[in-house]
Amino acid sequence: MFDLMKDHQLQELHCFQQGKLNAMVAIHSTRLGPALGGCRFVSYKDFEQAAFDAVRLAQGMSYKAALANVQHGGGKAVILLPEGEFDRRALFEQFGECVNTLAGRYITAMDSGTCVEDMDWIKSKTDFVASHSAIGNPSPYTAEGVFQSIKLTLEEELNTSMEKATVAIQGLGNVGYALMEKLISAGTTVIVSDTDKEKTRKVINEHGVFVAPVSELLVEPCDVLAPCGLGGVITPQIVPQLNCKAIAGCANNQLLNEEAGELLHQREILYAPDFVINSGGLIYASGQYNQLSKEQIQVNLDKLIKTLASVYSASHDKNLPTDKVAVSMAQERIEAFGVDN
Repeated sequence: MFDLMKDHQLQELHCFQQGKLNAMVAIHSTRLGPALGGCRFVSYKDFEQAAFDAVRLAQGMSYKAALANVQHGGGKAVILLPEGEFDRRALFEQFGECVNTLAGRYITAMDSGTCVEDMDWIKSKTDFVASHSAIGNPSPYTAEGVFQSIKLTLEEELNTSMEKATVAIQGLGNVGYALMEKLISAGTTVIVSDTDKEKTRKVINEHGVFVAPVSELLVEPCDVLAPCGLGGVITPQIVPQLNCKAIAGCANNQLLNEEAGELLHQREILYAPDFVINSGGLIYASGQYNQLSKEQIQVNLDKLIKTLASVYSASHDKNLPTDKVAVSMAQERIEAFGVDN
């Protein structure tokens, strides 16, 4: 466990066990401010897999916050989905009590498997929570940032208009579904896949999009591949099979490792670093939590695209993978703030 923390420069890892609640909170850094990151509520094979997910996601949140210009460090929580029946409200209230023991070093928010109602239950036990009802769902802001990033990538890097492009979306969660609707409205041809058959039936009936088998979506011919499910889907093994010109999605930690990023660079498949383009939700939640004006929040949202353009430019100039460029930029900003709080 300590090797995992050391490998990802993790500051703290807290584990909580109360009845049906098995949870952990990973705090990567507090140099820029209190760690802010979502609470993931999904099934894990074992504790080690959950810890690995929490640690990697917390590190990504530090990089995301640094490049998004918000005064927060990176953190992440995972609650292991219990087997059998359980009281969801009681579970999230218990988790709220756990978050409260951290005295503001970590602020939780929505993530995969959680919703605004869950955040309200957490809020009944602690003030250290964003994306509850009074703040609102950050998903639309995440989707807008990814949409604008795809637009920039197509028009400025691939010399293709939105109307002539094809985007393949893997995963139709809150953000993936909203992204699909934005792309359709822009005249883009969309291919989707999701493990939820009801969702895929719905998009066929309402939008008439092509639904690809989950096992085939990653290798569908397209201009932009948008991973919008769980992370680690771009592996060194899948890169040679890809039929896209760029990758730009909302999922966290899309690259399994640095090797995958290097192979994408070698194949000249442009990768929009996920922690750059999916930061819209963080910018909104952070702004609302810290009571910033709507104007200031919008200024920070507008900077997202400028940051992506800077990453692309530096990648071209230095002939380096975009993920390495973005990580270096984030680390420089974090280190400039001295020691952790």
